[in-house]
Amino acid sequence: MKTLLLLRHAKSRAKETSVPDKMRPLSDRGKYDIYKMTKFLKNNKLIPSLIISSSAKRAKDTSNFLAESIGYDKNIHLSELLYGTDANHYIRVISEIADNIDILLLVGHNPILENLIELITNELIIMETCSLVHILLPITTWREIKTNPNGELIKLVTIKDLTFQDTRL
Repeated sequence: MKTLLLLRHAKSRAKETSVPDKMRPLSDRGKYDIYKMTKFLKNNKLIPSLIISSSAKRAKDTSNFLAESIGYDKNIHLSELLYGTDANHYIRVISEIADNIDILLLVGHNPILENLIELITNELIIMETCSLVHILLPITTWREIKTNPNGELIKLVTIKDLTFQDTRL
């Protein structure tokens, strides 16, 4: 079994005509939301073996803040295939992961994340900023996701959930 964690980047600053979409930074609220999500990850022992992030600034910053807060001391891998593409590109990235990785965290964007979740779990969900989806995959190698993308949606965690509830499952 493999664990796939999908995180939508934290809230970014409003779109400005002077800043290209790919370069938009996080808002202060976004940074605070990441802290709340890291508390959830630590309390539930969902520390990723590998983090892969979209190459967009808001996703990279989300990944960096999260990694620092959970004590993740490995390199965060950046992928152009996680920005402005489609769910099949995400599947391709996942399928190339080394088999010794048991918990993978991808930090990406909507609507691609919602499409990917539907493809893997047959569940229709809404991914707000800094939302996390926990999926269990009945595979032993990541390559198998190409032919067996039948995962089980364990939990959708939103920042609103963490604001009003304990950070435990």
